[in-house]
Amino acid sequence: MATRILYVHGVEAIGGAERDLLALLKTLDRQQWEPHVVCPGTGPFHNQLHAIGVPTHALSLPPWRKLRSFFHRRSAVRRLEVLVHQLDPAMIHVNDIWWVPHTVRAVRGLSKPLPIVAHVRQEIEPAKVRRYQLDRVEAVIAISRQVEQSLIAGGVSAGKVRTIYSGIDLLEKPLARDDQSIRRVIGVPEGAVLLGTVANLFPRKGYEVMLRALPAIVRAIPTMHYVIVGSDDSGYADRLMGLAQELTIADRVHIVGFQDPVQPILACLDLYVHPALMEGFGIAVVEAMAMGKAVVATTTGGLPEVVAQGETGLLVPPGDVESLATTVVSLLKDRARREQMGQNGMARAQERFSLDASVLQMEQFYGEVLGV
Repeated sequence: MATRILYVHGVEAIGGAERDLLALLKTLDRQQWEPHVVCPGTGPFHNQLHAIGVPTHALSLPPWRKLRSFFHRRSAVRRLEVLVHQLDPAMIHVNDIWWVPHTVRAVRGLSKPLPIVAHVRQEIEPAKVRRYQLDRVEAVIAISRQVEQSLIAGGVSAGKVRTIYSGIDLLEKPLARDDQSIRRVIGVPEGAVLLGTVANLFPRKGYEVMLRALPAIVRAIPTMHYVIVGSDDSGYADRLMGLAQELTIADRVHIVGFQDPVQPILACLDLYVHPALMEGFGIAVVEAMAMGKAVVATTTGGLPEVVAQGETGLLVPPGDVESLATTVVSLLKDRARREQMGQNGMARAQERFSLDASVLQMEQFYGEVLGV
């Protein structure tokens, strides 16, 4: 009989954390594990779970630390407690730190201990460890070594933490490529040099830094265009386009929203850029490397563990507009180096970030937590 795991996730849109969980759930050995997911009852994430045959249980989880959500929070915790009683899982896997406090409260009154595994998917200051009750769960998965060290510094026992890199499916059939038609849909002129970033639209992803770097890049590479791929739930795209207009580069910026699959857009890029100010890991960077793209990224969080400096791409300090512009231009002007980095990146993705290896580590970790 398969062991039931209850996953807890509170976001409707699909970004890196959601894509990573979906990939895990598609690959888990269903004879050994029976996944159920608590998540909002509508939206792309919920729909994707149904598409892969994973049972869902509708629940909205309000922010834990916002005063205005106090009463909704209490109601959500009670509802989660009821679901835990009904489903009787062997373990709970919380897919990001934001819902750990809800889950800790929901299992507090159980007659038998129920292990909670918390997945930490972003850079975290040690002070936040206790704030989000990460020191009160049975085990913690860190998305990178850098995150693991922050968790230990914040008070999580080293024996409770395991770094498991996110993986991507390298065995999927290659997609038929039609770069020119994709570029036409984006609105990029024929012959343009195309940069791109895949990340949901939040300030911490460094999009404003990238836009401020674009005028210098355009001066050096007059045919340059930039595409942004990701969900926008807060109207941040309008703010970005307002900044692009101020910088007189609005005609060079293309915001295309969430795309599934994203590989066709990655395939038609000349260079992948990830200007994040904070980033726990950067699964989109791995996806770009797997598509044979050289990468310019920042030195924040887990990105230096993904990008081999000088081999698969180049790293710059987060928030450094001038360094970002100079580095992007240097690679755009050196096609041979760019292509070699792309080949190196493809090999690195295959060696270090395969989905099968990631899921195997996760299943082994589950077994350790459960003592089986």
